[in-house]
Amino acid sequence: MGGPGGRPAPPPRAPPPGGVPPGRPPPPRAARLRNRVAHDGTDGWTGGRMLGRAVLGLPLDAAAFALVGYALFNTVRNLGYPIWYLDTDYHQAWGGPTMAGVWTVHAFGWLLCLAVLLYWPVRWLARGQAALDRRLS
Repeated sequence: MGGPGGRPAPPPRAPPPGGVPPGRPPPPRAARLRNRVAHDGTDGWTGGRMLGRAVLGLPLDAAAFALVGYALFNTVRNLGYPIWYLDTDYHQAWGGPTMAGVWTVHAFGWLLCLAVLLYWPVRWLARGQAALDRRLS
């Protein structure tokens, strides 16, 4: 069959490397990961590339681990303020003199910190990890 005007039809497009042919749904996440890991020496995540990603990504991974650990610790501490500090003198604490006021200030203050202060560092770390993955794959 020819194309418009009697010209030959263009050849069908090949799927992108590691991609899905047009018109097919993408495979599940695990299948995509299995397709990226190369066992036969073709393009993909070979053993050397995985080792390189692990070694070169260690500073970013360590920073992400510290940031998430800090955020998790302080989230539990601030949202659970009445549990940790109920038997202390909270009358002079931020939001005092009642425990409800103290808890409200600490809980909403920390949630605001999570939304504002952690937004950019998490984006920078994620972009750095994605760039490292792109360069190594």
